Amino acid sequence: MRSYFLPSWRQLWLAALLCCWAALAQASNKPALWLAQKYPGGLDLQQYWVSEKYDGVRGYWDGQALWTRQGTAITAPAWYTAGWPATPMEGELWAGRGQFARAQSITSKATPADADWQALRFMVFDAPATPGSFTERLQAIAQFVDAVQQPWVKATPQWRESDEARLMAQMQRIVREGGEGLMLHKASAVYRSGRSGDVLKLKPHEDAEAQVVGHAPGRGKYEGMTGALLVRTADGIDFKLGSGLSDAQRRDPPAIGSWVTYRYRGLHDSGKPRFASFWRVREEGMPPSPASDLASTP
Repeated sequence: MRSYFLPSWRQLWLAALLCCWAALAQASNKPALWLAQKYPGGLDLQQYWVSEKYDGVRGYWDGQALWTRQGTAITAPAWYTAGWPATPMEGELWAGRGQFARAQSITSKATPADADWQALRFMVFDAPATPGSFTERLQAIAQFVDAVQQPWVKATPQWRESDEARLMAQMQRIVREGGEGLMLHKASAVYRSGRSGDVLKLKPHEDAEAQVVGHAPGRGKYEGMTGALLVRTADGIDFKLGSGLSDAQRRDPPAIGSWVTYRYRGLHDSGKPRFASFWRVREEGMPPSPASDLASTP
C-alpha cells in the first residue's frame, strides 16, 4: 500500500531548489515566443486570422534544432528535420486530436523512435524571424512548406470569420470533434515576444498550472489511493485537485514538486479556482512564467 504524507519544509525547499536549478540550466535556450491572451469578445473579427488550437507540443525550429517553449532540446530523427530552412519556424508537434499524451511522450525521449515520429505532424503557424505582418508571414510559411516538401510538415490552415456567432459555432464544432479550441492572430501584427492581445485563444474552459506539494489520502472507493492532489499556484494559492484523476493516477500520482495543468471556471474572491479539475502533468515539469503568464500554451 502506498504511504501518504504532507511534505516537510525541507522537502518543499529541495523541490523548489531543483526547479530553480533546472530553469536556470535551460534559460539560455528558452526561445522568446509570442504568447496568447484569452479572447475577450466584441472584436472586429475581420482584422483576424482564425485557426484551430492544436493540442500538441509547441516546437520552435531555430534554423538548426528543435526546442520546446521552455528551452528543452527536442531530439527528432535526422530525417524528420532534413531540408528544413535556416529561418526559424514555429509550430505544433501534433499527433491528432486528443493525442497530447502521445505527442508529449514521443517528443520527450532522448532517443527518438522512427515509428513514433512518423505519427507526428509539424503544424507550422508562424515564422518568428520573418519581418512584416502576420498575413505576410503566412506567405513565408507557405513558401517554407512548399520548399521542404515533406508530408509531415504542414502550414496551419487559417481562415476568416465574419462575426462572433460564426466564430463561436466553429469553436463548438471543433471541440465536439475532439479539438481544443481556436487561435486568432491579428492580420497586421508583427511578431514580438511575450503575451500580447494580438494573438488570442478561444476555448470553452480556462486552464492554468500549479505545483504538487502533497497527496491527500483517498476515502471510500479510493481508500489506499490518492484522494486529491494538494497543489500551489505560482501566486502561492493552495487548493486541492480531486476530480479529473484516473484510477491509475490515483494509484501513482504526479510526484511532489511536479507541475500539473488544471481546468477551472472562474475564480472565487479568495483567488482560488472554481470547479477545478486535474487535466494533465505539465509538459516539461517546469514552473510556469510569473503569475501574469499562467495560461497554457500558446
